[in-house]
Amino acid sequence: MNRNYIEALLKSNKQFIERTGKDFFEDHIERQTPYMTLITCSDSRVQNEAFQDNSFNKVFVIRNIGNQIYSNEGSVDYGILHLKTPVLFILGHTDCGAIKAFISGYKSEPISIIHELDHLIPVISNEKKSLIVHISKNIHYQANIALEKYNDLVLENKLIILGGIYDFRNEMNEGFGKIKIININGKVQE
Repeated sequence: MNRNYIEALLKSNKQFIERTGKDFFEDHIERQTPYMTLITCSDSRVQNEAFQDNSFNKVFVIRNIGNQIYSNEGSVDYGILHLKTPVLFILGHTDCGAIKAFISGYKSEPISIIHELDHLIPVISNEKKSLIVHISKNIHYQANIALEKYNDLVLENKLIILGGIYDFRNEMNEGFGKIKIININGKVQE
């Protein structure tokens, strides 16, 4: 069974190489030039194809449970400060397992997961609110962390901080797969 996964991976890679060809790689062999630093959840249902047809050399991707800045702060800094991406996009999603785990109690999880979920303590309360409300609160919280860290860049119009929800369940009744921007530079969008 494990061999099947390896074979599938290598087959997909071969198809990719055949589909793209050598010329494709010449554009980004020497350096990367993304326009966006993306902080999103590790959830396998959340992929760049939801908003970017071809994200090669366009999106510097940072993934962790709960799309958190503090979980990968050095990587976020690298995208903003070294690659100088003009867009920081914090993308949460409906049915977020990290937020669900936090709400339902996560102290029996392995210490590595506890450590990451503990970063959510300042934002998610035990109040009885819908999952989407907690997901939104987390996105706003992450956007505020980013604004505090990179405020000078925002004020100089060198960076825009976006917070959004990828709604693959159509919970916001705006369409399956719709991305809704809910925060721009720390300001909640209605």
